[in-house]
Amino acid sequence: MWVSNQVPLYSFVFLVALGIDYNIILISRFLEERRRHPVKKAVTIAVENTGGVISSAGIILAATFAVLMTQPIQILFVFGFIVAMGILLDTFIIRGVLMPALIVLIEKDKKGQTESRAE
Repeated sequence: MWVSNQVPLYSFVFLVALGIDYNIILISRFLEERRRHPVKKAVTIAVENTGGVISSAGIILAATFAVLMTQPIQILFVFGFIVAMGILLDTFIIRGVLMPALIVLIEKDKKGQTESRAE
């Protein structure tokens, strides 16, 4: 089975460009909640409030690209499959699990930092 060497490049560009939107939604909500809550609580609220929007948008977008799999052209089938599966992985694994975990791991509570310095 021969596939054009441009398919991985185009797939990568599409997945990165489409995944950025979900990051913006999640992180902007987290920053809003971060003003009032500690990190873990802010992440929980952000994921709860944006989960439905991100999930539904991801499913619709994946279904849109999956339509390319119905075409008889092999390159379109492969491109549609890669992008549809990538969007689903991005929607449910990256935005639902990995991003919240990374935020909690990297972001520090401002109270915790000042208390540890005082001791």
